[in-house]
Amino acid sequence: MEIEHFRVVIRTRDFERSNRFYEDTLGFPCVRNWSHRDGRGALFAAGPALIELQGRTEDVKGRDEDYDYEGPRHKITLALSVPSAEKAYEELRFRDKNIPGGLRTEADGVMVFETHDPDGVRIQFREEAN
Repeated sequence: MEIEHFRVVIRTRDFERSNRFYEDTLGFPCVRNWSHRDGRGALFAAGPALIELQGRTEDVKGRDEDYDYEGPRHKITLALSVPSAEKAYEELRFRDKNIPGGLRTEADGVMVFETHDPDGVRIQFREEAN
């Protein structure tokens, strides 16, 4: 089986806020976005992977289990390999002074930092081992 790319789909509670976070704070390039009567979406490049944000249309009111369910956010971590965790952290702090997280060294000696998106999805930046 040949896999052409890997995509993670995140259904957002606040599409605009999440869209700004992935594009402006993380600096991921938006590859495509769309809007139709069933919802909105945006596709971001994260290295060789894609992150797809989905959001309900603005005129939908009330609770929607597809977008308001909070279970998976506690079980999913987007683990991103970077050449330098320190440099990635500094870059994110330059874009958003309020970015939560902090550098730490894992038990295996690798430098990492974690933050989370507006929906609480954990995002880990892990330094590539040389």
